[in-house]
Amino acid sequence: MHAGTTLPASSRPLAQRLPVFPLALAPGERVTAYLHVQSFGPLIVPMALMDAPSLHRQELLDSILISLFFGAMLVMLLYNASLWLFTRDRSYGYYALYLLMSLCYTLALTGFGPLYLGLDGPWLAIRMYTVGGTLCFVLAGLYLHHFLELQRQGGWLKWLNHASIGYWSLTSLLLLLAPYSALLHLLNPQLMSLVSIVFGLATGLYLWAKGNPSAKLFTLAWALLILSSLACMLALAGHLPLNDLTLNSQLLGMAVEFTLLSIALAERINRERAQRIQAQQDTLAYAERLAREREEKLHAQQQALRIQRQTNEELEQRVRQRTQDLEQAKLRLESAITELARLSQTDPLTELCNRRHFDECIRQELCRAKRSQTPLALLMIDIDHFKALNDNHGHPFGDECLRAVAVLLRQFSQRAGDLAARFGGEEFILLLPGTHRTAAGLLAENLRQAIAALALQHDGQTVRLSASIGLIAEVPHLDAGVDELIKLADAALYRAKRAGRNRVVDAAEEPVDSPA
Repeated sequence: MHAGTTLPASSRPLAQRLPVFPLALAPGERVTAYLHVQSFGPLIVPMALMDAPSLHRQELLDSILISLFFGAMLVMLLYNASLWLFTRDRSYGYYALYLLMSLCYTLALTGFGPLYLGLDGPWLAIRMYTVGGTLCFVLAGLYLHHFLELQRQGGWLKWLNHASIGYWSLTSLLLLLAPYSALLHLLNPQLMSLVSIVFGLATGLYLWAKGNPSAKLFTLAWALLILSSLACMLALAGHLPLNDLTLNSQLLGMAVEFTLLSIALAERINRERAQRIQAQQDTLAYAERLAREREEKLHAQQQALRIQRQTNEELEQRVRQRTQDLEQAKLRLESAITELARLSQTDPLTELCNRRHFDECIRQELCRAKRSQTPLALLMIDIDHFKALNDNHGHPFGDECLRAVAVLLRQFSQRAGDLAARFGGEEFILLLPGTHRTAAGLLAENLRQAIAALALQHDGQTVRLSASIGLIAEVPHLDAGVDELIKLADAALYRAKRAGRNRVVDAAEEPVDSPA
């Protein structure tokens, strides 16, 4: 059996994110298994032996946690990419690209990319992990350069940052074109990754000590990523317990890191905005000082202007207040009109559409179906023996039964254009535009079974319901009318009740179902 990044998911013994080998063992059987591992670089291979249910549960839990990680990263990526589009600040652009490359790296690291996205070609799978990781260092360096303004700092910080970016750019190019080149051993990416991580932490600490306001959150984010990655590596090496927390600690650290970096970018926006406001306030204070100097020379004129300005402000305030009052009255009126319209269209007991609103909608849908020559389905539903149910259990319980059926009807009419209505008494009607006979029959049968599955409690007894359903589904001819469709559906309903109730009858055929 073979597995690994050089094989597509379809060629592996089991289609899993990580290499999984099935072992068929009889109870008490002893088997010696040999594992041959081949890797171009250093590799830690933790192994576990588990049964199929345990593997399934573990994989399900890991998939949920990793999916949450990807979801959070994608949200931050889209948010910061949109900020870059609006502000054109290169810090947001490099941060978004850094996020993107980290997602590519983790897609390869977790196995999600090859398994779920079809990125399992040997050429792509190898480079997605290695090149994704080295490009993370390139983009992290560019983000560090612009976010902490190393160009303005100058000196050793600037030149070491440029050297790191150049080194990782060259390494990325070599990994893309010749991933097994001997030159890569000379470049020693494993050692340089440690050097780059220490350099990023040292840069943050140095600028934090010098009072750079953005360096604090950057340093905390970078340090948390280092600690979480270290915990994951120690767990894989056997120095820490290997569990869900330690195994996924690097992903957790990346999520926290990117969150803190996003907060740091937001904090910088707020700080720059505060500086602009302060500059505006300083400018305003200077203008006020000039105004006071002029006021000493033109006191009488300024006094008249102040009175006029005060009068205008009072008038504007009154106008604003009156406008607000009118707007609030308008909103209240519109809300009342909307509520009245809703009430006029809703059956008060079941909160489904009433007969009048249904008549309006079916006329519109019938005209649309005629124009486009698309099918229109109509289901007439009647609760079986409802009068006896009312007589035996009382009208309040009968109302409860109607509401329970109404809930099911809403669940079966979720598409745009679908409409469920109370037709009268214990009768309901369901309008399904664009639905062919087969689909309508299947939906009707599922609805009948759902009603039959209801178990309502009354006075310590379980009361079950059933329903008869008449179905008409066709492309209406040009002369077809609403009354004709309803009459056909009602006739099919009558046939269903005459045939023994608790069944679906198509207006064009014999009964398509038998009682459950």
